[in-house]
Amino acid sequence: MSRERGEAYDTIVVGSGISGLSSALAATELGQRVLLLEKAGKLGGGTCLSYGGFWIGNNHMAEQEGEADDLEQVKTYIRFVAGGYSDEAKLTAYAERAPEALRFFERCGIRLHITRGLTDHYWDVGPGARSSGRHLDPDLTPIADAGAWRDKVFIPRDQPVEMTVEEVISWGGITDPDNWDWQIINERRRQGILGRGTAVVVQFVRELLSRGAEIRVDAGASRLLRTDGRIAGVELQNGGQILARKGVILTTGGYDSNHEMAEHLEGLPGWLTQFPDTLTGDHLVMAGEVGAQTRTIHNNFSIFLGFHVPKERPGDNILFRQASICEMLCPHTIVVNRDGRRFGDEAYFQDLVPRLREYDMKTRRHPNLPCFLIFDQQYADAFSFAYRPPRTPIPEWVARAGSVEELAGLLGIDGAGLAATVDRFNGFARAGVDEDFKRGAASWTLASAKPWMDKGEEEQLPNPRLGTLRVPPFYGIELHPSAFVSNGLLTDANAQVVHQRGLPIPGLYAVGNAAAHTEYGIGYQAGFSLGSAMTFGYLAARHMNESN
Repeated sequence: MSRERGEAYDTIVVGSGISGLSSALAATELGQRVLLLEKAGKLGGGTCLSYGGFWIGNNHMAEQEGEADDLEQVKTYIRFVAGGYSDEAKLTAYAERAPEALRFFERCGIRLHITRGLTDHYWDVGPGARSSGRHLDPDLTPIADAGAWRDKVFIPRDQPVEMTVEEVISWGGITDPDNWDWQIINERRRQGILGRGTAVVVQFVRELLSRGAEIRVDAGASRLLRTDGRIAGVELQNGGQILARKGVILTTGGYDSNHEMAEHLEGLPGWLTQFPDTLTGDHLVMAGEVGAQTRTIHNNFSIFLGFHVPKERPGDNILFRQASICEMLCPHTIVVNRDGRRFGDEAYFQDLVPRLREYDMKTRRHPNLPCFLIFDQQYADAFSFAYRPPRTPIPEWVARAGSVEELAGLLGIDGAGLAATVDRFNGFARAGVDEDFKRGAASWTLASAKPWMDKGEEEQLPNPRLGTLRVPPFYGIELHPSAFVSNGLLTDANAQVVHQRGLPIPGLYAVGNAAAHTEYGIGYQAGFSLGSAMTFGYLAARHMNESN
């Protein structure tokens, strides 16, 4: 499109997830002329697939509700979660400036609220942890707020996006749709009212449009432009060039859907993406061409196990079921390796992560990859599988058999090993204590377990995370690793991309999954990803304004 050659803005933002939307809104509110570019045909990226939660310690909302926090405790907790892999300057920036960013976006019209029922993941063991007040959820938002762009917001298929996180928790969790208030959900669907990550995206799009920011979809960037050593704009995939007087903010997400790049940088066989197919590592290519450093967060705990739900219609988006926080939390399930052996606490997915990286020198393989979710008809009758209601027939693409030995043969698992494991696990379930891996002992895994104590099961079992596998047919499916990526562009506390020589690259910023998560290191905590992305989007825009 020749009309785009030579156009000029103050700031160009590349990508439209929360990192891009917050960067663009902050820059616009600060008086900049902003262009937001999205490679896909719809806005929102991976944020629309998320639960939409923000983790912000020491925030004013909690203080107003009588739950005042302490900044030093916030830093202490993030350091614990980071596990020694954080950049202290970025960690401090996140802890200290996130409340400021929250107030800023609240003044812009973004509406969040405290999420009740969701604790810090390590609140009973991590120093500085709290049981409430740090998790924020977007208010329910009508899709109509996106105006003429309502059909350009990515709405994921099959997922209950009409619920808040607080409702998901209070209604029994994502795998217990029998307990959901379907009258409320169906009425919201009728009215086009959204929650979770889609609500976040709609709110930010609404505020950007009201301020006259320009948004373009189907507009991928392919190269950064430089003038006198400074990033001065982008070249589009169609060849057009657009200039940026203040700079470019890369918010393209990760490289999850670039299979070769993901397997190379993550080092885990069997990788599957959980994000849209447009997340192909464009930021690494573009910034690499101008000398940017990257950083890998080794031992990243943000690794999930799951599987793709096959497309039912030609236009369906990728749907990755995070079994780690769905099926694996429930009774009547186990996860085993090819030897038919369990290798961790299935109900606490971070317990499994280090074991996924193990490598056997003699056999020359990862002993715990591939791995498999095994469950029985008791699970199918009581809980949701792959977003389907309980008692819905398990789809044909899932292996099933009348015995665990026969199922093992279908999946390529050692039959004697699986039979022995199931027998041993059933004993643990009846006793209520997992003697091998202490499944169900971690307090966060019990947070949403109470409704499961009253499922009317034939056996009254003492531990809601343990349930026997004894009722055929038995089912199994291979699980694949996916992640909030471990590698990204190295950035400083202002979100500036750092050059190989150790100095910031003038005019170049990276936010969200495009940047290495050095603010919170190896750890996973719900809300860190969106919370830090919003914070550093705000800081990038402020730094641009103050330094140009």
